Amino acid sequence: MTRRNSLTYGERLGFVRRWLDTFRSEAEAARSVGMTRQSLNEMTNGSKPFTDKVLKAAGVKVVRPPVEYYPMESL
Repeated sequence: MTRRNSLTYGERLGFVRRWLDTFRSEAEAARSVGMTRQSLNEMTNGSKPFTDKVLKAAGVKVVRPPVEYYPMESL
């Protein structure tokens, strides 16, 4: 068995769907994170990637590698 430290799209979708189930409607969930229902719907249908706001609300922590700086070579 291989260990991985990142969630697949399907796993992220599962977290978001469980979070959506806590609301009466998708519109109410979208309002809670300050977006339109259409945008949230596009994310859950796979047309757009999930925003950090939606993932955070669903209980998924987004961690990006730190920025690295390197000197540029002279041209």
